[in-house]
Amino acid sequence: MSKVVSVGIADAPFKIHQNEVKEFVHQLFHRERDDIERLINVFDNSMIEHRYFAQPKEWAGQSHGFKEQNELYVKLALKLSCEALLNCIKEINAELSDFDHIIFISSTGISTPSIDALLINDLKLNQHIKRTPLWGLGCVGGAVGLSRAYEYTKAFPKSATAVIAVELCSLTFQRDDYSKSNLIATAIFSDGAASALVVGREHKLFHNRGIVLLDSFSTIYYDSLDVMGWEVVDNGLKVIFSKDIPTIVRKCVRPNITELIQKHNLKIKDIKHFITHPGGLKVINAYEESLDLTNGTLDYSRKVLREHGNMSSPSVLYVLNEFHKDKQYSSGDYVLISALGPGFSSELILCQAV
Repeated sequence: MSKVVSVGIADAPFKIHQNEVKEFVHQLFHRERDDIERLINVFDNSMIEHRYFAQPKEWAGQSHGFKEQNELYVKLALKLSCEALLNCIKEINAELSDFDHIIFISSTGISTPSIDALLINDLKLNQHIKRTPLWGLGCVGGAVGLSRAYEYTKAFPKSATAVIAVELCSLTFQRDDYSKSNLIATAIFSDGAASALVVGREHKLFHNRGIVLLDSFSTIYYDSLDVMGWEVVDNGLKVIFSKDIPTIVRKCVRPNITELIQKHNLKIKDIKHFITHPGGLKVINAYEESLDLTNGTLDYSRKVLREHGNMSSPSVLYVLNEFHKDKQYSSGDYVLISALGPGFSSELILCQAV
């Protein structure tokens, strides 16, 4: 048995309203796309009000090489990771010595040594701390990090794991890519960092209120490798983003969830709270349709999408943070954490509030 006892977030430094991004993209794309007046409506239909970015919007209007992009990524990813971790620890008056393992998740830049090693140096953490950097998971990364932390602390019940996810999607923007995928990605993706502290049942912080992690379930769907991901080009990372994602959600999510919860003699109606990655308004709607959810069930996901956009891997932890701080749940309520990402993949975690 393991428990999430604390969550912390850290927003990127530049808050930009959706209308500002829409105007910027229109100016950039209108000479290259005859259908720009139709496509630009994706900004109005996104439900996003504002997002946070690593750089001001003027930065995206200039050409940048991969080296420059990545240097900015390393600098800000480290800063935001530290902030998110410290906010997570502060919430329950814990100390940096209270965890012995870091799982670090990111896919929007590269660093060797990895960002978690830089963080250990910056915060002067225990030099013997275990660390597991995970790369390439994209939007599913936050949920995968929680799953691996659950398994680690279940195996080592006296241990605690700090899960840290950070993405700077805006730094990957390709100003000369006039594809529909790039336009849509520009309408929904954003930057941010989040951290969650997962403790084993014999850890001193286990008494804190939170959600107990009961089981995890990983899935890769065959023949869907081109649905989401990165294409490496000369000047960085180019987004791969298929319009088929909502259709896949409608088709696959319900049977996938059912396969997990049936092992625990549960039905979908027994799940009181859903913490789903806000991949976009169409994805949230597809979850609701597939699972026959009542209005309001995915309000936390909608709130994060509205106020932050899709930050990729940290997003589901942002939703978890909303759930955790709101505490509008009863002890014993079943909770399901769900995220989808490149592969095409799914990560589910069955939980129970206490």
